[in-house]
Amino acid sequence: MNTLMRLVRRLWLRFSSRCLPIITFLLITVTYKLLTDEYKTYVTYQDTHPSKQQDINNNNRNNIRASARLRSTRLGTARPDSLGNNNNNNNNSNSPAENIYGDLTLDLRQDWVEVPGSRRSVFLYSAYLDRRGDKNVVRIIATIKKNFKVEGCLLLMDGGGKEVRVSARTMLIRENYGLSYSAAFVLCDLPPSSFTPMAVSLTENSASDKRSTMFTGVAVQDLAARGTTTTTKPGNMSVCVKPFHHTYNRAIWLVEFIEYYRLQGATKFTFYNHTMGQDVASVLRYYEKLGLVSVLPWTLPLKSKSQIRTEGMFAALNDCNLRSVGLYTLTAMVDVDEFLVPRTHTNLLDLVASYNKDFNSYVFKNAFFYVYWENDTTAVHDTLFPDRHGLGYTLYGDESLMPYLVTAYKTRRQTKLLNHGKRSKYLSRPEKVVEVGNHRAGQTIGPALEIFVDEQIGLSHHYRVCEFGGFNCINKPNQIDRTAHRWMKDLAINTANTCTLVFNEKGGRCPVLKNPPLVRLVE
Repeated sequence: MNTLMRLVRRLWLRFSSRCLPIITFLLITVTYKLLTDEYKTYVTYQDTHPSKQQDINNNNRNNIRASARLRSTRLGTARPDSLGNNNNNNNNSNSPAENIYGDLTLDLRQDWVEVPGSRRSVFLYSAYLDRRGDKNVVRIIATIKKNFKVEGCLLLMDGGGKEVRVSARTMLIRENYGLSYSAAFVLCDLPPSSFTPMAVSLTENSASDKRSTMFTGVAVQDLAARGTTTTTKPGNMSVCVKPFHHTYNRAIWLVEFIEYYRLQGATKFTFYNHTMGQDVASVLRYYEKLGLVSVLPWTLPLKSKSQIRTEGMFAALNDCNLRSVGLYTLTAMVDVDEFLVPRTHTNLLDLVASYNKDFNSYVFKNAFFYVYWENDTTAVHDTLFPDRHGLGYTLYGDESLMPYLVTAYKTRRQTKLLNHGKRSKYLSRPEKVVEVGNHRAGQTIGPALEIFVDEQIGLSHHYRVCEFGGFNCINKPNQIDRTAHRWMKDLAINTANTCTLVFNEKGGRCPVLKNPPLVRLVE
């Protein structure tokens, strides 16, 4: 054994001096690549909240439709009905939308499509012509097996259907949790041309001469065709939510969520339908008719949590961010149990306008309002049912018929707030953000500036069960926080009116939720 150890030591002394420069060079190369590949370090500001107010015009609603959407219709890619309506006698939300274009048969979809020949390694969802900053690329929203290398893009140009093959670069979205598949951007560099890409697919080799008569891919939407919010300043806000799953069917809470963010200044909500219940589908159909909601099909054929994180949620959030570019000044990245609550301002738009600098994102600390804590029935009674002439009696007839509004009944929260970036939620400026994450924005165009919103200015109210199961969470130090009650009366009116219109055949009330079990606090 001693002889072996001496031999190893001699070999190390002989070769370590020769290998050290090579190892150093590799480390420097990898570090440089990580720091320069479209990544910018954040400059983070603590919230000093200056008093200077910025005016945001809340009345100008920019309803510009992207020309790519019209182009998609011309190519035969009419939007499939993701809520189960029987449109055109077609019940398959991801059925091919075929059309003849030149000598090509187009198979363009508005749902996940597997790249032909990839053996379930690459799936495409959407694509955007992105000229923000110094970029000139087609940015594809994709899901990719992490060890798979994409070689090239196949662009179908307007003006006759010319096909152009270009090289492809893949950027995995960072929050993939080490699973085998990751949400990703595939970037296709555009060649100098007077033509505009209409559709895109991927190829095994960017220099391949092989040509198929079937073009399977996704339509390209031109971000620049929507105008720019930096000059028009519409002052409105969109809301992005991860895909509905597990047959989500909490209709009353969804109505409360949508009506709350409408009070905060939101004019558009984008949802993705993996699975949902009939009550929620009825609610969304109502809001779709008002032009407030878009529901997109989301049939990603991968196993959630074992192959991909939560139904591919990071692909959905980044797709939603790109859909907001040029149309909305701000985008809220939240889930349906998360409410960004301003504590001193009228709404979120006023909160953002109160800063004397346009930040790329506004990050709110997370506050847990565990639903196992007792209901604040006293505060609800005093606000809505103080006497027989109270608003609650006008809306519901009797206090016992008051719907279970989570922002009204759940006012006890965990005293300790999590740090910014941990379970936090945020508002972003979609034109300035390249990659979004669950709790913070990831990459930006230009300087990456974010603001940590002071907890006295705003919080993210998170209404949920104990995050690790059981009931132990309710024993954590806690306090009463009724900030959300500032909107209780308006929410009660708006939710009651919506439920009456949506569920008129059920007595005008949203289906009753089974209340979570209430657990007595440990003194």
